[in-house]
Amino acid sequence: MAVLLALRAAAAPAPGGWQPDAALSKLMLRTLVTTPEGLMWVGTDDGVYRYDGTELVPLNALRRAGPALPPVPCNQLLPLPDGSLWVGTESGLYRFGPDGGLRALPLPAPDQPSRYIAGVQLAADGRHVWVYQREVGLRRYSPQGRPAGPLLPYTAEVTDWFAAPDGTHWMVSETHTSQLDSTGRLRRNWYPNPAEPLFPVYDPRGRIWLLSRHAAYRLDARNQLHEALRWAPTSQQSASDLLRNTPTGPVLLRPGQLLQLSWTAGPAPQPRLLFSLALPDWSTGAWNGRLRADNAGRWWVFDSGTRGCWFRTAAPAFIQPLPGPDGQPYSVRASVRLPDGRLLVSSYQKGLLTQAPDSPLAPLRRWPAAALPAGNAPVLMGVVPAPLGPGGDWLAVGVFPFLHFNPHSGRINKLPVTDQSANNAGILSLARDPASGRVWGGTRAGLYWYDAAAATYRPFTPAGAPAPLAGRSIEDVCPDGRGHLWLATPEGVERLTLATGSRTSYGPGAPAGRRAPVDGARCLYLAPDGRLWVGTRAHGLAVIEPDGRAHPALTLGQGLPNASVATITPSPGGYLWLGTYQGLVRYHPGSGRLAIFTTAHGLASDECNARAAYIDPADGSLLIGGVAGLHRIWPDRAPAPAAARPHLLLTRLTTFGTAANHTRYLLPPDARPALHLAPDAPLVDLHLALTHDADPARARYAYRVRGWLGNRWLGLGTTPQLRLQGLPPGRYTVDIRAETSQGVPATNQLSLPLTVTAAWWNRPLTWVLAGLAAVAAVYLWQRGRLLRLRRENELRARLAADLHDEVGALLTRVTMQAELLRELELAPTPQLEALVDDSRAAASTVRDIIWSVDAGADTLAALVDRVQDHLDATARATGRALSLDDTALPPTLDRPLPPAVRQHVYLVFKEALTNALKYSQPGTSIAVGLSGGAQLELTVSSQGAPAATSRAGQGLRNMRHRAALLRAALEAGPAPGGWRVRLRVPL
Repeated sequence: MAVLLALRAAAAPAPGGWQPDAALSKLMLRTLVTTPEGLMWVGTDDGVYRYDGTELVPLNALRRAGPALPPVPCNQLLPLPDGSLWVGTESGLYRFGPDGGLRALPLPAPDQPSRYIAGVQLAADGRHVWVYQREVGLRRYSPQGRPAGPLLPYTAEVTDWFAAPDGTHWMVSETHTSQLDSTGRLRRNWYPNPAEPLFPVYDPRGRIWLLSRHAAYRLDARNQLHEALRWAPTSQQSASDLLRNTPTGPVLLRPGQLLQLSWTAGPAPQPRLLFSLALPDWSTGAWNGRLRADNAGRWWVFDSGTRGCWFRTAAPAFIQPLPGPDGQPYSVRASVRLPDGRLLVSSYQKGLLTQAPDSPLAPLRRWPAAALPAGNAPVLMGVVPAPLGPGGDWLAVGVFPFLHFNPHSGRINKLPVTDQSANNAGILSLARDPASGRVWGGTRAGLYWYDAAAATYRPFTPAGAPAPLAGRSIEDVCPDGRGHLWLATPEGVERLTLATGSRTSYGPGAPAGRRAPVDGARCLYLAPDGRLWVGTRAHGLAVIEPDGRAHPALTLGQGLPNASVATITPSPGGYLWLGTYQGLVRYHPGSGRLAIFTTAHGLASDECNARAAYIDPADGSLLIGGVAGLHRIWPDRAPAPAAARPHLLLTRLTTFGTAANHTRYLLPPDARPALHLAPDAPLVDLHLALTHDADPARARYAYRVRGWLGNRWLGLGTTPQLRLQGLPPGRYTVDIRAETSQGVPATNQLSLPLTVTAAWWNRPLTWVLAGLAAVAAVYLWQRGRLLRLRRENELRARLAADLHDEVGALLTRVTMQAELLRELELAPTPQLEALVDDSRAAASTVRDIIWSVDAGADTLAALVDRVQDHLDATARATGRALSLDDTALPPTLDRPLPPAVRQHVYLVFKEALTNALKYSQPGTSIAVGLSGGAQLELTVSSQGAPAATSRAGQGLRNMRHRAALLRAALEAGPAPGGWRVRLRVPL
């Protein structure tokens, strides 16, 4: 499914490597130019725009002073070295200064009705600007926009005007060509028959040549035309545009075709046709094509009468897709030259295809005779072009079986395998050892070799040993010609010694020196210098040195567009061509430089197929197969890097505020802005542009914020926008860097100061003051609490003393008097007994109250003493055996207890003891236990079976209520041997 989707996406490759520009194709273009900084200015039907490769900005949005540019067609743009831009429109002449000021300039002839500016050119001396007012004449200006010479009248209509290096002016029309001297006087006219434009060019020796729609002419001493080179038959089609000042030579644009001319060497240079390129199709009857070049090494083609803009590298087409049958895409598996010179191509969808031997760019055609015995169209995964098989056939492999193939008739048959299961094992590769001539096959079930004597394949087994690679997946086989095989496997790379079967492994789990990320190895190339290059599925390109050391060679971080390397093919000059899933890479190991070629350079699809590369012995070109077809590549024609190095610019700054958003467009001379994040402006967007880059859409960006995240670089990928938000308050520096898709870094790095301020409530001083206020509040609260506790303790101590001294003494006297009356028998005995008991109970209650309010009794020791005193008094009064077990308490009992805890625990103890005395069997013992730690635990246990009258009454409800007040757990119920009450109080 993934292959089908890729094929569908690549169904309409760009002709001649031309790629549409999505942004510019929406405009009705009239002209475009590039500045020394690498930005592009675009003239359209409705004004002027600045283009940085990703974003279009109207000139009026960049204007900071002066009148707005009217929305009229703009045909002429001229950037000057001082940073200004001259704008020629159909309604006047303007100068846009480097400071953002736009100024209307006086016309060459202000009193004329025509205000149409048909030409703006820099003079040969570089110190003046020539301006041509349509059907009026020419005038020279200073760079500041002041007229600096007289008007040179010229009222005829022209289609092209050229200010020549010798100071003359060439005026080209549809019927004739004129040359004016520097004062505007006519020197000579040429009237070709049939009538057509003649474009003047100068050769390296300064001689004049005139180019027509179909030929180049030289001038003799009598100014007569002599044809020197013809590239097309005479027709009514006219040339549309011409580029004169290119390093190679003139470039001529014709309907449907671009012609690159060059000059021969010597004292009398002659023009010659270097190459031609087909143009994209335009659905228009009257084509008015325009050709421009930028300083990133690209040509731009557009039609001034329709929408659409295309670009490509300004170089010959070194990548040529080979058309498939019916013009449909096809996924390539293998290719090889047949004995009769035809090119054989194996594809998934179309079967076996061939190309005539004398037509390297001809469409491929099906070979109907090439079919498996069952009639199925085969897919050949690999071919050994040598008569090694039965009857002189070639050896080949399909997706599953081993095959022998007749290169003359196309007949294909299966070959037997000693291990029959290998016919269904999945064949991955086929290779021939140049030294021994033996053919090896890598499969998903192990390594096999071809036994020519028996015409069968056998699994590799060393003498007297089992097959060492049985069941292993062998992706690729590379013999070294010295008795060893290099094997690519999912686990890594192995070097197999054929004589012994011993193996040396390379991979992430290998010993030091041989440890390298070569797991997922899929293709191998053994270079003449002994280095083995390894293409992996997920780690890029690695290399194993002749001394056995392995290490990565090219990864994503070093500019590789995709981590999966599917093919490795050498070319002269020490280059390696790497097929990946995101383009074709030319890599030079000696210098480390690489170039990436994509659909922008002519590939039908960026995705290459594994091991589908072949060096064509007919012409030395490379044949690289991909999911959309086969490409013929001439390595010596690949373009050299552009002379201008990539440059990083900040083109737009947008601040998002709570009240409103503010966008500021920057001009190249502007100082780098200081960034500020604040509560009312919490977000800033930076728009970036990498200029002088032939493929800006694939440029990669990264940034770091010094003083944050350990100064770590963070990748932005190919998004030319950085959003800053959410940083903690402070002062930082934002660094931004960029590199091209080919890994060439920008010559500069942006560094912008950043200040982040917080809201008043989020500032450090605010937090410090808030912290101090909180500390003061806690201090005052704690101080007040301690004062309240002190007053409470003083009140409790006074209360306890008053109760003890007054009420306690009074009750003691009442009790003593009641006992005296009982001894003297001055009153009835029952009443005296009741009086004595009540006075004793009242005294005991008063002592409990005194103890509960006494601040000096807020300790664990006071609680233990009180429990013990109550047990002793109760034991004397009842005669029962009562005991206290406090062995589980801490060694020191001076731990403080809150008043409520000791009071409620003591009252629960008394209630539980009263219930135990009341409801247990008479004469049985009662045990009380106290233990402490993270919680205080009280247990009251009665021995023996409880009395039949036992029931839960008011006492148990009181205990549960007190336990709830303490957030404690209370258990009351039968226990082994009796009844038990347990209280657990968290401390």
